Amino acid sequence: MSVHNASQTTGRIDRWFYHIANVFAVIGGLGLIVLMGITVVSVFWRYALRDPIFGVGDLSSMTLAVVVSAGVAYGAVYGAHITVNIIAAILGRKLTRLTDVVVRGFGGSICAYAAYALAKKGSCGLSCGLTTENLVIPKMPFYFMLSAAMAVVAALTFYHLIVGLQHWAGADPNEEDV
Repeated sequence: MSVHNASQTTGRIDRWFYHIANVFAVIGGLGLIVLMGITVVSVFWRYALRDPIFGVGDLSSMTLAVVVSAGVAYGAVYGAHITVNIIAAILGRKLTRLTDVVVRGFGGSICAYAAYALAKKGSCGLSCGLTTENLVIPKMPFYFMLSAAMAVVAALTFYHLIVGLQHWAGADPNEEDV
């Protein structure tokens, strides 16, 4: 594969990850709006009407699972998570070439296993009693959303590993500047 074709492929894959992250952002934004509505209504009912709403904790926790899932995937793709580049600052790029391979490989494996475990747990569904305590909301779709988010992070991490290996002799485009 020529350098030009490799950069076109890399650009397409990057765009694909950005599109997926944007879908998660829309879902997460809608989840935040719903969570805000639940909170406002719940507070009003509890303090103004002196009548707490039954099951509001179930609704809030399931909505929060959606928001967290979206945030994890979006943050991974857009680089919104905190990074500490102390090794690169002190020991330079030569060592970080090796640590990148280890950390990206290990991190991607952990995220892939988490995605698998969440999907497996979620697939058990109602037969395993995977519901909320009060409203008996099935947790299966929320497990699957968390699994999808972790799968995106795993795929992105392995992708960064491959791109890092392709740029072994030069600057890694996925590495923060020191």
